[in-house]
Amino acid sequence: MSSARDYLNSLNKFQRIVDKPLEEVRREDIIKFRNILNMSYAPKAVEHHFNILHCFIKFWNPEVNCISHERIEIPKARSNPRLTITETEHKQMLSVLAENDYNELQKRLCLQLFWDSGCRVGELCSINLEDIDFDNRKVKIFTEKTKKERVLFWSEDTHKTLCKMLPIRWEIKRSKALLIGLYNSGEYSDRLTPKSIQRWFKEIKYRAHITRRIVPHSYRHSRIQRWVGSGISLIEVSYLSGHQNISSLEHYMRLGATQVEAIARKAM
Repeated sequence: MSSARDYLNSLNKFQRIVDKPLEEVRREDIIKFRNILNMSYAPKAVEHHFNILHCFIKFWNPEVNCISHERIEIPKARSNPRLTITETEHKQMLSVLAENDYNELQKRLCLQLFWDSGCRVGELCSINLEDIDFDNRKVKIFTEKTKKERVLFWSEDTHKTLCKMLPIRWEIKRSKALLIGLYNSGEYSDRLTPKSIQRWFKEIKYRAHITRRIVPHSYRHSRIQRWVGSGISLIEVSYLSGHQNISSLEHYMRLGATQVEAIARKAM
């Protein structure tokens, strides 16, 4: 359903910008569409919109006398480097979070669970209180993409944060979620959302004076690279990270310029 909605939104956007019947669309209209998208969207999003337009016109070409899909050049976005978060940056972000405030404790716990487990943002939000094995420092989740059950584990430091936060969380009678959001009114929501995590992650970054472009998913890249660097097999890494096959790990293992330089100098 979401894919169909996404497809329809792209085509509606094209229709609003071009404002012509399909059979009257010319190459200059395609260029106009691209230029307007370039002003408001990231290169990857522009490429996505053009892929949809290309497929749509290719489908209708036999039926409607319109511009050929072969004349629609799909702009290729340069892939962004997969940035990992360093241990120094992780500690910087933790250092700005108070340990005597529930909301700050919850943010601290999120960052620590990201660092320890490399879970996806949606997976973190899905954790329920009833699924936590408190004594063994682990929790059962369902992998976001494959819907398979797996287990997340955490460190002693993370456990200490959880021990501080849980008594307060149990006093807040809201749903079964471990992590809950906070409305502007001061009321708590039933569950923290990925969008909320994205928003306050930027705030913590700003408070910690981190200017490098990192996002919550950077923690996942960092965790997977640390697993690989520790010497465990790729099969074990794919199990811990919740990937169905080893090939899915490839883009997590690409090295940045700094890492390439460090390896090259070490090999000299």
